[in-house]
Amino acid sequence: MDINRSTGLSGNLIWTSGNIMVANFTFDGKRDQGGDVYFTKTYSTGLNIFFDPNNPVSAWAFEIPQGTYTQINVSYKTFGNPGDDHIIVKGTYTNTINSNVYPVQFEFEAEEFYNIVAKTSSGSTQIVLDKDVASTATIKADPVYWFQTVTTSMMDNATFVTISGNPTILITDAANENIYDAVRDRMDDDVTTVIFN
Repeated sequence: MDINRSTGLSGNLIWTSGNIMVANFTFDGKRDQGGDVYFTKTYSTGLNIFFDPNNPVSAWAFEIPQGTYTQINVSYKTFGNPGDDHIIVKGTYTNTINSNVYPVQFEFEAEEFYNIVAKTSSGSTQIVLDKDVASTATIKADPVYWFQTVTTSMMDNATFVTISGNPTILITDAANENIYDAVRDRMDDDVTTVIFN
């Protein structure tokens, strides 16, 4: 599981890390031959997943029957109680006024359900799985899209919170609420991707 790591706000906003708490995960695959494949996994205490393109999520190492799938839907719901951080994304922002680089931390505290149609790296929804060839799918959240309606002026004038001794642009429902509200409106949009390679 990873995030879109391209830059935003004309290169001034860069996302580097974070994590997500997941309550459940569902695989729903439609096959040309053989039966369809459906299963769901529930995590009663939440599954904490770090956004890391180099470390597969071991809890999601599934054996999927081979075949030609005309469509695969992957869905998951964030986990947590009111006040918990369900999604955290961290990065840096370069202030356009003074050129200082500040840490940014976005904390999202609401349950969300994501249902994504998987595609191949070329964009096809038909996915061929072969028992002799290991296949990896990457689920990618998109904070670059979430922050597209945020302006440099909003970020330049953000208030700071000291985290680990560093002035940080913390974005929550209680800190820099104007930025949070702009991002919150886009969290539901269908921009998360699942790519099989």
